[in-house]
Amino acid sequence: MSTVEEGKRESQLNANEKGLKKLTPPMEFDLDYDPYTLKAIEYKINSCARPHMRAFHLAWTSFLIAFIAWFSFAPLGPAIRKTLGLQRSDLLWGNIASVLSTVFARFAVGPIMDHVGPRKGQAFLLMFAAIPTWFAGLIQDVVGLCIVRGLIGIVGATFVGCQFWCTLMFEKEIAGTMNAIAGGWGNLGGGLTQAIMVGIYAMNTSSPDCDAECGWRNAFYIPAFALMLFSILVYAFGDDCPQGTYVPPVDTSSNSGTKKASAADVAKNWNVWVLVLQYAVCFGMELHVNNTIALYYFDRFDLSITTAGLIASLFGLMNLFARAWGGMISDWSYTRWGMTGRKYAHIIITCGEGIFLVIFSRMQTLGSAIFMMIIFSLFVQSAEGSTFGIVPYVDPKNTGGVCGFVGAGGNIGAVIWGFVFLAVGNFATGYLILGFIVFAVGLTGIFTIYIDDTSHRKGSVVMDKSISGMDRTLERKSTGVEMIKGGTVTA
Repeated sequence: MSTVEEGKRESQLNANEKGLKKLTPPMEFDLDYDPYTLKAIEYKINSCARPHMRAFHLAWTSFLIAFIAWFSFAPLGPAIRKTLGLQRSDLLWGNIASVLSTVFARFAVGPIMDHVGPRKGQAFLLMFAAIPTWFAGLIQDVVGLCIVRGLIGIVGATFVGCQFWCTLMFEKEIAGTMNAIAGGWGNLGGGLTQAIMVGIYAMNTSSPDCDAECGWRNAFYIPAFALMLFSILVYAFGDDCPQGTYVPPVDTSSNSGTKKASAADVAKNWNVWVLVLQYAVCFGMELHVNNTIALYYFDRFDLSITTAGLIASLFGLMNLFARAWGGMISDWSYTRWGMTGRKYAHIIITCGEGIFLVIFSRMQTLGSAIFMMIIFSLFVQSAEGSTFGIVPYVDPKNTGGVCGFVGAGGNIGAVIWGFVFLAVGNFATGYLILGFIVFAVGLTGIFTIYIDDTSHRKGSVVMDKSISGMDRTLERKSTGVEMIKGGTVTA
């Protein structure tokens, strides 16, 4: 019997043992899907078809816009510092405020989305953040800077919606890839905002009637408008899950029934806190670098605001593919070695991140610093992807909560790294210290990451398109009338 046939039979047996029933799609699906969950088992990046791919594209684009607004201050830091007469430490306090507020928002939003779904939560966060972004140009001192950045920072919780939405739409076997692509393309905003905001600043100051202060104070209207626009798009055109109307996820790893999502259950789960720590040294590091890298180049290499911002954008732009690599490596490792493969793929990538951050901190020339920053960026973003290749397996019925807690771990890390920089003062030394911390935390994964495979599709992992059709009676493409006319088919 072929491997595919064995996987097909094992998948159906697992589903039958757990008492799962086949479901009727509410519409014609464009993708192959699992009949027990209606989640897609493949993806088509160039498609926007409902419900799976449209939700995917709304998830990452909404997070992208949120990220651009969230870090819109960073590339304008030198101009803001000069206009308001601030110290470098004042800007660091603003950075800390922007990521600290996201910690609380992510802890709160995850469990809330478990009950209301990702679409409404995502739309609300975008619209809320548009308000302080619109009025950001009214800041007069460091207190105002911290308050406004803290309020805008709440939009960072859209990451939870992004990852939760993809987890609801795609089966666990490709969750690493889909979460990584969506998260990576969303994080791309960290690079784009460096280029976009200095571009808006340069456009404003090109007018003879607009000086440096006018340039940055009037630069926030565009990201504010984008937040409002995408809030409307997400709410009006998205589907919460394959069933259309939101249906809370059910834990299919046991016959324990359909216990409701609970934030308390998430908080009591040891594996959640292990991943919180791991995410603190990858996504937390990315947030911290996004907040500091332009200022680092501006001060260390005596560059202009525009040049420093454009160079800094290269770090975030690696998200175009780097985070996806991490998810794909995790999924590939799963097909070879199961959850052990996901674990060690993550550990190796994280340790590599630490090594290259140490090397980057020692670079003395602009060219070598840029090169090593890019290599470091590839590892830090791949580590984020490999982390969320593991997340969907931790507690299926509380997936939103787990995404929220782990996502908050990234912001907790960014807050801690911000305080490290305040204590050290010298950015190069700060990066060196953080590199050693990342490497050490990566190694702890050997002894702390032990997560069971909770997929009901064990043995049916499909990575190659040539076999993604498997058994069309088990994983089939909807043919419209055939599925709807027959009603709900039970196993």
